[in-house]
Amino acid sequence: RVEFGDFGEGVSHIWIEKAQKRLNVTFPPSYIWWLKNYGGGEINGEEVYSIYEMDFDSVVGGDIVYINEINRKNGTATATELTIQENDQGESYYIGLDDVDRDGECPVYIDPGNVKYADSFLEFLIKKVGE
Repeated sequence: RVEFGDFGEGVSHIWIEKAQKRLNVTFPPSYIWWLKNYGGGEINGEEVYSIYEMDFDSVVGGDIVYINEINRKNGTATATELTIQENDQGESYYIGLDDVDRDGECPVYIDPGNVKYADSFLEFLIKKVGE
């Protein structure tokens, strides 16, 4: 079951820039495309982290900045690991921002194990939808 926001009603470019600046990262193009076009959503009841377009110092929940600042503080993610989804089985999916291909895309890994799950955020979405 896939529940994304309505196509074309996603996150503004300004908020994407704010989030990247706050986390000191560059999001891969496919993640930016998804944010701009869908804004957020869930796959099989598990939220794919997005930008809530709320002040980062007060936002909670599945906001990408909130989640990643907490994970960095707790030592469960580094500055080059962008957590994009977690589940109740203790699995965490993250974009490996230190491995950028010529198109600006980065692989998605699953932890525990730091095993490559997909070659890009788009492939991550396709695989998750197919599960």
